[in-house]
Amino acid sequence: MLFNSFEFFAFFIVFLVAFFTVPAKRQPLVLLLASYLFYMGWRPSFAILLAFTTIVDFTTALAMDKARTQAGRRLAMIAALTINLGILGTVKYLDFLISNIVGITGFFGIEIPAYALGLILPVGISFYTFQSVGYTLDVYNRRIPVEKDFITYAQYVSFFPQLVAGPIERGGHMLPQFRRTHVFRYDNLVSGGWLIGYGLFKKMCIADAISPFVAGIYANPDAYSGGYHALAAVLFAVQIYCDFSGYSDIARGAARIMDCELMINFKQPYFSASLTEFWRRWHISLSSWFRDYLYMPLGGSRQNGLTAARNVVIVFVVSGFWHGAAWTFIIWGALHGLGLVVERWFRDTPVKQRLTDALPRLTPMLARTWTLLLVLAGWIFFRADTLPDALNVFRHLGTGGAFSYGTFNTLGLAAFQSATLVLSLALLFAIDFQLVYHPERLSRLARMRSVNTLAGVALAYYVFLFGVFGRTEFIYFQF
Repeated sequence: MLFNSFEFFAFFIVFLVAFFTVPAKRQPLVLLLASYLFYMGWRPSFAILLAFTTIVDFTTALAMDKARTQAGRRLAMIAALTINLGILGTVKYLDFLISNIVGITGFFGIEIPAYALGLILPVGISFYTFQSVGYTLDVYNRRIPVEKDFITYAQYVSFFPQLVAGPIERGGHMLPQFRRTHVFRYDNLVSGGWLIGYGLFKKMCIADAISPFVAGIYANPDAYSGGYHALAAVLFAVQIYCDFSGYSDIARGAARIMDCELMINFKQPYFSASLTEFWRRWHISLSSWFRDYLYMPLGGSRQNGLTAARNVVIVFVVSGFWHGAAWTFIIWGALHGLGLVVERWFRDTPVKQRLTDALPRLTPMLARTWTLLLVLAGWIFFRADTLPDALNVFRHLGTGGAFSYGTFNTLGLAAFQSATLVLSLALLFAIDFQLVYHPERLSRLARMRSVNTLAGVALAYYVFLFGVFGRTEFIYFQF
């Protein structure tokens, strides 16, 4: 059930009516039932795995709480991690491992028949697994108390607004929200509706409008010159931002209407002046998860320079592998990890200070250019289907060639579609610029009821008029 579908909004309205009209003590059961019905919309069997993960982590956390020794706590924690990561590794990475073993043995002249299990990857398994693992580690490290009510914990794992693509929440933030009574509030409806509307605008008016052009270029790289590949790289950067942040906005808006609050997952990342800042603004829930549960346990930056650099690279390689079982994702992660190492090294050298003193106005521009170029290069690996395809794209970037209207028309960006896309991009830039540099202006406008109503109607009309309708999935559903 996609957020950008009429089916979801029909489901959501029926759910809200039931959720806010039943007695308070029945709200948890209504929410849990709705979350499982929502998830079963993809494939009913997926709910079995979701329930199994919930039961495993709930029971192992209770075992940790009741254990009389640290060894007992550690054993329960290891059991939970083994089961969770074992399931994730099997369904997501086993075929990748088998194919690479076959390739390596073939290189040495040992022929092994190619074999693939063809396991179906459950939607959102990477997200809810990491959320559940985070809870387990928080309980083990005594950051939060164990949750003793199964229904409350089951809501935390299966909460449908963020179940399939995040944000990856923390038990300390969400569990208290599921323990209290939820009340319908007009202010929540207005602000939540704005988040949903803005998310649909980003998804339907920008990301889905760009998608055919990018898909066409990457499907047949040899058919297009360097200019088209450069434009496709830039447009994919916009597409993935609008697609994923659009989902996060809709998730936050739906949760707010339900009287719950999800964390902000994106903060206008392309306005970043450094790669470090980019990762404080992009997919914040995942980057903070890796910081807390992998980077810090490895030692973080507390050790010597080489060890800290190693930790950064490890975290980003693992982050790349989390996104998908492909070498393109691993290289994407490694590129960002190495980029951060170089950036931190340069930041601590006298060269940076001399450059800043000599060219105070040019230095910020150079920093933004470096960040943008590295991010764009990374997105090429991220988007390409295979490593040879990614390298082929880079080869084509060095070629020339003029643009033609016929090519744009074939790729889904005829004159009208291009004009509306340019208008949508201008609106996106204007809004995100205000959110970064003048958020108080938008806050003042939001408090003006007449302006708020008029702008809301205009946004809804714009999405209905220029949005791409159809069952177009969100990019991050595949992870």
